[in-house]
Amino acid sequence: MPINILSQETVNKIAAGEVVERPLNAVKELVENSLDAFASSITVEIEEAGKKLIRVSDNGFGMDKKDLELSILRHATSKIDDFKDLMHIHSLGFRGEALASIAAVSNFEIKTRKKGENSGWKLSVAGAKDIKVMPWSGAKGTITEVKSLFFNTPARQKFLKSDSTERSRIINSLEETALANYDISFKIFSENKTVFSAAQTDSKTERIADILGKDFAKTLKNIKIDHPKISLDVYFTGRDNSLPNKKYQYLFVNSRPVNYPKRLMHCVYQSYKESIPRDKYPGILIYTDVDPSEIDVNIHPAKREVKFADENGIYDILFKALRNVLMSQGHPEIKITYPPLDKEKSAKQEAEGSTAPRFTPKIQRPVIYAREPKPKYNYASLKQTCSIDKYADVFAKQEELTPENFDSNIKVIGQVFDTYIIASNKGDLYIFDQHAAAERVRYEFYLSQMKSQTIKIQQMLMPENFDLSPSISELLKANINIFNELGISIEEFGQNSFRITAYPALLGNISMEQIVKTIISDIEDDKHAEIEQKRDKIIRSACRASIKAGDNVSFIEAKKLINDLFKCKQPFTCPHGRPTAYKISLNEIEKFFKRK
Repeated sequence: MPINILSQETVNKIAAGEVVERPLNAVKELVENSLDAFASSITVEIEEAGKKLIRVSDNGFGMDKKDLELSILRHATSKIDDFKDLMHIHSLGFRGEALASIAAVSNFEIKTRKKGENSGWKLSVAGAKDIKVMPWSGAKGTITEVKSLFFNTPARQKFLKSDSTERSRIINSLEETALANYDISFKIFSENKTVFSAAQTDSKTERIADILGKDFAKTLKNIKIDHPKISLDVYFTGRDNSLPNKKYQYLFVNSRPVNYPKRLMHCVYQSYKESIPRDKYPGILIYTDVDPSEIDVNIHPAKREVKFADENGIYDILFKALRNVLMSQGHPEIKITYPPLDKEKSAKQEAEGSTAPRFTPKIQRPVIYAREPKPKYNYASLKQTCSIDKYADVFAKQEELTPENFDSNIKVIGQVFDTYIIASNKGDLYIFDQHAAAERVRYEFYLSQMKSQTIKIQQMLMPENFDLSPSISELLKANINIFNELGISIEEFGQNSFRITAYPALLGNISMEQIVKTIISDIEDDKHAEIEQKRDKIIRSACRASIKAGDNVSFIEAKKLINDLFKCKQPFTCPHGRPTAYKISLNEIEKFFKRK
């Protein structure tokens, strides 16, 4: 086949496909332009998840006619002049591709007025064709409109998800941007309805409360770490406020939301290793200010990846600071100052006899966490005084548990460790996990009531009110009918606020707010599940509030629980697949004690 030179139109469409994959990319690029124009107020409006309309308005510096005409040309930018400038990037954008790419696949319009000028200009273009520029009278700043996105690339439209999914992606991105730029006001609208509004503030905590909710913000601790080349301002949940998923984990580098580098995320999880349960996650927001020459953001067109020049030093500092706070009772706000990261300077200080440690955290671990030294056993003498023959491992083999193995005379013996119920049946010993067993009982009972439409409802004397982030609010609104079908009555109670007025009586006396938040987190992990799957997910999640490990259970409660368990269709696993019981046969016990 002969080699052909592609037309400029084809080149533009191919390039646009790399920069603008979905409406989210267009929104992100336009908002970053507003931030780079030093806007103090930004408004974003979308219709049909950005496919029909994206409008971004700001009060930034604006452009004159010459810059406006250059703005939609590929590789035209005001952010850098040459490659060396990439080592000192202070702006969010720098590639000079965004507006050209968006204009190539939409009906595109920019209205702008530069600060100090009496009038402004309007540029309109359709699919990078028929460029028109005319005078425009409006306020200082810029209004950018994107209409009929991907109208000339139908293949791209086919790969877009549902409107709710695309909208959720946009809102998630705008939440991150608003969190990173707390000194700028944001107003976000979808289908002419307010999604969220955040006023300009000088407090990160206020912005976190506006976006992620006041309840979450109240759980946060704060440490500030200062270095000559980097500063870290970290807001994080303590030991008692772990979360069901990784939703509230953010990293901002020079006001740019970025993905956590794997090593940094590992560092965070290692800090929490002994502080929260294995199936829980920390909420953490890290605000980093760093010399641009110490980082590389020119890794991917999405500009979500970042590399630090001294990764080891930064991770070491963060790990020790978090670890010290988590292992202490902790103060709500702590400031830690460290010596420079520069290795040569540190080595020089050591050579000159400096006795100051490299890290000097100002908090000490309380004595309550000190461990007593373990006694040293003399295994040789132990071997001399004990004669142990070879024997079968009691726990090596386990007979498959089936309802047929049981009769109605199962005998409950008692509870141990406030976690396990001991029982005997047909001469065998059984250990039941009380939480797993209670989950199974409640799950099947709930499922049965739902199918027969006989769910008994408990009206709440005092409704539980709670706030959610804008993106999670959208998710709850999209699934609120399913909650109501299952007896969990939820009403909207203001912008991104809700209240629970009733719930299934079988769930008992529990905090429904936490249950609903956990359920929404589970649904978020599988947004594309069918309605039936979502119903089942809600029921499974609601049943987690059953009797837990650590709960003291009376003999009567234990006996009822085990009897109810064996009325279930699947008594030997909880709804999440964990076993409910472990069997040790009488034969194995007698072998162990040399009776056989």
